[in-house]
Amino acid sequence: MIEVIYFDLGDTLVAEETAVHNSSGQAITAHVIEGVLEVLEAIKKEGYMIGMIANGDSVSIRNVIEATGLQDYFDVIVISEEVGIAKPYQKIFEVALAKLGVKPENAAMVGNKIDADILGANRAGMKSVWFRWNTRYSNTIDSSQEKPDFTINSLSELPGLLALM
Repeated sequence: MIEVIYFDLGDTLVAEETAVHNSSGQAITAHVIEGVLEVLEAIKKEGYMIGMIANGDSVSIRNVIEATGLQDYFDVIVISEEVGIAKPYQKIFEVALAKLGVKPENAAMVGNKIDADILGANRAGMKSVWFRWNTRYSNTIDSSQEKPDFTINSLSELPGLLALM
């Protein structure tokens, strides 16, 4: 039974091309992808824990999370710069799971990148959900480890999918 859903940030919850950067090059805000807040609210209401596993610099990621109002939805936020490990390495997923005391088979990862989000979740033993809403990143699946358990084209599909996991 799925207890926690982890999300990537860029091009999963916020549109990367909308990021606004300060003079130091750090992101300060971005636009949330359509339907994100409603989906997070619905998932939270169903009793799921929600986490984030994001690659990138801590200041930029935390700026965007705060500016978009996303911070209130997360039970845990794991950022590669803060833990010294990046996706797809299995260890970053293990850190996120340990922070919530959840076994891999009781967790799902939703992300847009096959070679980071899906590969890493699969290696860690989690369910993987490929959110394929744009064509910014490669959609080539090069190995069985990169094959997502599920594919969605809109985050609005996620609550119904969780009921099937």
